[in-house]
Amino acid sequence: MLINTSPATLSAAVSKLAGERRDLPVTIRADARSTHQSVVTAMDVLGRLGFKAISIATVNDQSNSAAAQ
Repeated sequence: MLINTSPATLSAAVSKLAGERRDLPVTIRADARSTHQSVVTAMDVLGRLGFKAISIATVNDQSNSAAAQ
């Protein structure tokens, strides 16, 4: 669910979900439609919140291209 692109909104949402647990691993999933800046912003927000185990996973969304044919 995308609410908006504000780093403050992301920070508030992650803080609410994780509480004080900064030892949780976080995976950022991005597909071809994701901008590089969006991924960098998410990593920056997570780092500023104190998360150390941050990984990125790419998503090959072939269902959209198959539906368009």
